[in-house]
Amino acid sequence: MRVLAGWIVFIALMLSLGTFSVGAQESAPPGKNAETVSIARPDAYVPNIPPRAIAYTHTQRALGLTGMAWSLLGVWLMVRSGASVRLRDGVYRLVRLPRPENDTPPAFRALLVFYGLYTLILMLWNMPFGLAQLATEWKYGFSHESLGMYLGDAAKNWGIGLLVAPLLCGLAWLVMRSPKRWWLWMWGFTLPLLIGVLILQPIVIAPLFNEYKPLGMGPLRTKILELAARAGVPNADVFVEDTSRRTAHVNAYVTGVGPAARIVLNDTAIKTLPEDQLLAMIGHEMGHYVEKHIWYGLLSGAIGSGAFFYLAFRCWTLLDRRTRQSKTGLRGPLDLAALPLLFLYLNIAILLQEPIANAESRYMEHRADAFGLRVTGLDTATARLMVGFAERDFSDPDPPALLHFWFGSHPTLSERIAFALSGEVKPDVAPRPHP
Repeated sequence: MRVLAGWIVFIALMLSLGTFSVGAQESAPPGKNAETVSIARPDAYVPNIPPRAIAYTHTQRALGLTGMAWSLLGVWLMVRSGASVRLRDGVYRLVRLPRPENDTPPAFRALLVFYGLYTLILMLWNMPFGLAQLATEWKYGFSHESLGMYLGDAAKNWGIGLLVAPLLCGLAWLVMRSPKRWWLWMWGFTLPLLIGVLILQPIVIAPLFNEYKPLGMGPLRTKILELAARAGVPNADVFVEDTSRRTAHVNAYVTGVGPAARIVLNDTAIKTLPEDQLLAMIGHEMGHYVEKHIWYGLLSGAIGSGAFFYLAFRCWTLLDRRTRQSKTGLRGPLDLAALPLLFLYLNIAILLQEPIANAESRYMEHRADAFGLRVTGLDTATARLMVGFAERDFSDPDPPALLHFWFGSHPTLSERIAFALSGEVKPDVAPRPHP
């Protein structure tokens, strides 16, 4: 309880920082409508932040941080109130199995049903914040997603999440067979699993939510292929994602490994951005591709998963003590009803490692920025692209330092604008060897 209370206080602190501090903002002049007045700035490379962007940032940040605390609270309440124990007993009646003895792994079908119901309850518990975020996107004209689409996506995510159940069953089996080394076995099994997920994500999982088509013939495709040849990726696949079905935000990204690797460009970006900014964006994504950031991310994930499973091993000891001393009806760490408590510990651990993961991400994003500037020479277009993220997509160019340290996956927009205009990176238009 003390750990949970500490995290709620921490999140409340960041919430207060996020609500009352946002970069590059000014108050609207007295007597003017805050929804329509923008801040006039003579510098084309300093984001012109309208008051509605500030309100949007405050709202989404408050919902995100409060929702995080709400989710942790929901898991804790499920254990503390005895709801987890009642759910466990109901599941065993439903699957018509006797409850196993203490320290005995649950049957797979009991675990699958319990995990499915538990994650469904948690999804419904968190849904008010998700719907509030969707309503905010509607209010500010970003979301094109209907309520039906939102609920359909939630159902798909829930169904995909059920694939965790076999892993949990394997975990319980390993704990029984190798109580001191189960975390090492789980780590070894996770490494090929991570590669499999990276391969399957763009060709199996992502198409469940969006449609992907190769970029069509035309001047843009010709220039992208020329850019790819200079960057050293002549065979890179460029796909267009039908993002506009859901949002007006623009984006691009690199996904997949090996033959499944691809650069994905949102159709919103094609419709919204001028050609030079599109090429600047794609040059950045090619930087991720050429510098093999996906593989570095995979290596980092492998190391992180080892630390994660070791931490789970240590949490298991704490879980064993807490569940055996609990007055809520838990009967050891292999009890189905103890599963939410294990997830609570692990979710807090994931929050603790966010600064490390995001520091690595910021470094790779900076490297990709530098690569894009070298291969395109589009320094002013890159700067205007970043300005557009602030002015059009309402991304905060100067987020509060603590929030950025903890959750920021990219350098701040102000940092990226300054870097693009600094002249530190000289254009290099000579063809590069194939990586």
